[in-house]
Amino acid sequence: MLIRVLGSSGSEVPGHNPPAFLIDDFLLLDAGTVSLSLDHDAQCKITHIFLTHAHLDHIKAIPFLLDNIVLSDQGCRLTILSGKEVIEDLKTNIFNGRIWPDFTALPNPQHPVIRFQEVFPGKPVEVRGYRVHAATVDHSVPAYGYLIENSANAAVVYTGDTGPTEGLWRLMSRHRVEALIIEVSFPDQMLELAMTSGHLTPSLLAAEIKKMPVIPKRIYITHLKPFYKDTIKKQLGDLNHTNIEVLEDGMVLSI
Repeated sequence: MLIRVLGSSGSEVPGHNPPAFLIDDFLLLDAGTVSLSLDHDAQCKITHIFLTHAHLDHIKAIPFLLDNIVLSDQGCRLTILSGKEVIEDLKTNIFNGRIWPDFTALPNPQHPVIRFQEVFPGKPVEVRGYRVHAATVDHSVPAYGYLIENSANAAVVYTGDTGPTEGLWRLMSRHRVEALIIEVSFPDQMLELAMTSGHLTPSLLAAEIKKMPVIPKRIYITHLKPFYKDTIKKQLGDLNHTNIEVLEDGMVLSI
């Protein structure tokens, strides 16, 4: 699988896009940025979006993506998948006819541009040759991490936003995980804020790695707060894990 990093930042400033990871042009993990990163044809190729949670930096591109799909009149359709709580947040707070149109009834109720689908831990979803497994993670709101496995049983894990967690590592133990995309939002001197808000620091990452049944060959770091990026990168380097790499927007990963 090829993973295109559309965005990998923990905030939005010039040159740094919020999280969005595009797998083989059709499967999107989170949607912090899409319409500013892809042309109309590429946007239309996206058929499934797996959301980790409903915080704005992970969902904010969806309204504009849907607007573009409807206006392009190319017949594109989109399925948005996540846990029940995340979907309810989107329906209630975004696609409510006030903040943004209800695209489950547009361009018409018989052929809506989107549909929502719930995911459940322990029940993988089959999507065009991939099996996507969900596990709850520990964030400040209901949140999910995902394990995406191809037909050759190679897998990548994406944590989304999480603090110290357990279930995702138990899920990982049953699969051949080639790569892990995991967040580190704050430097170690902001440990208290990280714990309160459900995020990781480099030292917390080191503790999570020790929990993993098998350490993936590659560990990619995402969601760094841009203001602290240099400090976080130095502290990650001090961990002396040679398989850790900080992601940058525009990178392409081959799994």
